[in-house]
Amino acid sequence: MKKMFVKIKESVEEKLRKLCSGLSPEKRVPAIVVLAALFAIGNFYMIFRAIHDIGREDVRPEIIEIPPMEIPDIVPADTLPDKRVQEMEEFFNRFNQKENE
Repeated sequence: MKKMFVKIKESVEEKLRKLCSGLSPEKRVPAIVVLAALFAIGNFYMIFRAIHDIGREDVRPEIIEIPPMEIPDIVPADTLPDKRVQEMEEFFNRFNQKENE
């Protein structure tokens, strides 16, 4: 794939060199000036068109509203056995007592 781009680049470059070599130095300068002017006009048109379109209503993108996600409990409290709930309460009580000391 890379070789294909290199070949295309070389062939375009070769054709441009042939076109430019046929021009005399007096004709090259106006050709370069005309091409640079066309390029500048195209750039300015795109820039000013983008600035012009910034605040227009018909160009504004549609805003998609995403509702907040509802995250379910991984383990509902009512499914835990009573013994496990008691162990957890004791653990947290001990942890809280250590912090308060």
